[in-house]
This record gives sequence, C-alpha cells and structure tokens, in this order.
Amino acid sequence: MFILNAVACAGLAWAQSSAVSTTTSVDVNGHRVQEGPQVTRTTSPGQTVTTEMSQSINGRLVPTERVEERVLRDDASGRVVERVIRRYDSQGNPTAPERQTIEEQKRSDGSSTVQTTTYRGDINGGLQIAQRSVTETRKNGSQETSQTVIQRPTLNGGMDTVEKQSSTTVKDSAGGYQTDSVTYRRGVGGDFYAAKRESIEHSQKGTQSTDRTAEYEVGSSGQLELHSQTVSNTVDQSDGSKSIVVDMFSKNAPGTVSDSPQMKLQEQQVINRKRGANDSVIETICVRRPTVSDPNALGPARQLSETVCRGNCKP
Repeated sequence: MFILNAVACAGLAWAQSSAVSTTTSVDVNGHRVQEGPQVTRTTSPGQTVTTEMSQSINGRLVPTERVEERVLRDDASGRVVERVIRRYDSQGNPTAPERQTIEEQKRSDGSSTVQTTTYRGDINGGLQIAQRSVTETRKNGSQETSQTVIQRPTLNGGMDTVEKQSSTTVKDSAGGYQTDSVTYRRGVGGDFYAAKRESIEHSQKGTQSTDRTAEYEVGSSGQLELHSQTVSNTVDQSDGSKSIVVDMFSKNAPGTVSDSPQMKLQEQQVINRKRGANDSVIETICVRRPTVSDPNALGPARQLSETVCRGNCKP
C-alpha cells in the first residue's frame, strides 16, 4: 500500500505544473516598490487554477481574484468548460462568486458555435443568470467570419439582446492576417447602431512581426471616427527572448487638447522578455511619453515595472 501511494503521489506531482509571477513597480523617482500583483497558476489535466494577490493597506498580500477552470468534456464534437471566478475586497474578504459555462460545438465543415453563460451570486447566496453570448463562426478558405449575440435578463424574467458583434478575418500565405470587427449596441429607440470598430493588420517576416491596430468610436458627428492607433513591432530571438516596441497614437497628447484629426504619438512602450536564472522568465516594461513642455517629442525612457515568473513559464 505504501508503494502504491508513493507511485500515485509521484504521478500527481508529474501531472501538475505551476508558475508564480511577481511584479515589481518603479515609482517616479526610480525607486523599486513591491506592489504586485502576484499571480500563481497551477495546471493539472483538465483543470487550471489562477490566483491573483496584491498588497493591502497593511502591506500584506491578500487575494484579489481566484479563477478555477475545469474541462468537463473535450472531444471531436466540442468542448465544455466550467469557470468559477471568486473575487475579494481590499481586505481579502470574499464577495459573491461568478460562474461561467462555455459550451463549444464543432462541425465537420470547420464551423462552430460557442455559447457562454454567466451566473452571478445574489444577496441570498444563489446564482442568477447575468449574461448569455452565442458566437457563430464559419470558415471559407482563407476567410473566417463570426457573429456574436449578447443577451442580458430583463425585468420580466426574459432575455433581451443588448449587443451584437461582427468580425471577419482574412489570412494570407505568409502568416499574416487582417481582422475587421464592429460592435453594435442598442440605442434609446431600440435600434442597433455601430458603436465601435476595430481593424487589425498582422504581418510576418521571418522572426519579426508587426501589428497595426486602429480603433474607431462614435464622434461628435454621430458617426464612427478614428479614435486611436497602435503599431506593435515584435522580434523573436533564437534563445526564446522577445522584444516588443509599441507606439500608441491618439488625437490629443497628454496636457493638450486639439481639434485636429491628425494622430499624435502619445506613448511608446518597450517590452523585453528573456530567460533568467533557474529557468525563470523576466519581463521589463519601459515607457516614453511627451512632456507638457514639449508635447511634440517623446521624453526619456522610464522603467514602469519588472515581472519575474518562476516555474512552468513561457517566455
């Protein structure tokens, strides 16, 4: 019996893996301060548990969120996942939980249907349905289209559609793709209007990739207008390290207000990920922003944070 138990425990240890990520922030004076969050992820066959902790006002680590995800079914016809989200207040006391069920149905032609149902706890300790979304995805060669309908409960106990999303992705032979998605929301009169649009263009060339993202929102004219743009350049190194430079553009730079439709560089982030000692992964984020005295030029780079992941980490 002792030998069998030892073998069972050894098998369990082999099946489970965990990773702990701790983030250290840097203040405006360049001093390192421990603010968190600290994220622990434990993975075993069919189950993943992620716990996020941060410092309370007393300086001790308290939980802020815990996500438990279990795969109930996973086969050729589809997948069923149950996700339980437990949130905590600033003192680490638990609040009402949230449960999600994600049911994916796969078809032989490559299309699929994903239904996500969200339940939230009420004052009586029960779970009431809070939202249901259904996404229909279809593939036709290099093109993939998806339609999402989001419903929420009404006062009479039924479900009413409050939002719709439409997305089209076209892939090319070089590994790139272009995605255009539009979000429709219900207006005061009951009709749906285009509230948001996002366009993403991804290009790949060897170990380098570029992502160009444009976001449109409803402007003063009542129509969709370009709101912001992001250009991200990523370089993958042979040792598994990665360097990402993100340029963020918007109409207004910090400290200024302009009616000009021209986009201005608002912020540049430099993200470096590399392997550290004992097979850890280290990610540093530095930022450059325009100053009030010179809003047309980026100021000096300043480190924002450093995250160290230990365990089963991906670079």
